[in-house]
Amino acid sequence: MSAAIESARPNNRRRLILLVIAEMGTLVLASVAMIKFNLGWVGAVVIAGLIAVFTYGLFRTGESRAKETGNFSSAMGTYNRRMMVAAAIYTVGLFGAIWVHDAIHPDGVLAFAIAFLPSIGVLLMVYAMGRLLAEEEDEYQRHRHIRASLFGLGTLLTIATIWGFFEQFDLVPHIPGWAAVPVFAIGLGIANCTPWGRQ
Repeated sequence: MSAAIESARPNNRRRLILLVIAEMGTLVLASVAMIKFNLGWVGAVVIAGLIAVFTYGLFRTGESRAKETGNFSSAMGTYNRRMMVAAAIYTVGLFGAIWVHDAIHPDGVLAFAIAFLPSIGVLLMVYAMGRLLAEEEDEYQRHRHIRASLFGLGTLLTIATIWGFFEQFDLVPHIPGWAAVPVFAIGLGIANCTPWGRQ
């Protein structure tokens, strides 16, 4: 393996970590500003734009790192594009649903339809993960994807079970069901960014 590739690995990993930290910090600051200054739909659009920019940067940096380490495939490239589209649909659906709910206060079937909007992006993410496993031709890469997915699922089941019992005994507040997806994604990210996920 060449020295150029070896030196690029820490730089890409550092860039990924900095992007994640920058995204989290920026989103927290933007959310606080939106609430404190009541920025309404303008704030929602700004936050959605920030999410889009950071998501694109994360995918591009991740792809670059995967190519440099020999862990990139055409199936992974297709997966990344599907996930970017799904994330965009999720973001637009989420902020659109919040805006419609706050602006017109729908009820009945329309309320259910509006509340369902963010789920469309999540369903597309699940579809993208399933297609990745079906389309990946490299057995080692498929093994890594399955292992990372199982780690994400294990993370979700463990945290949900422990939190559920804590909640049952009135020790912690209730967490809404939609939090399952971010918890799974965190577990998936941990598996993909640690030596465990590369075994």
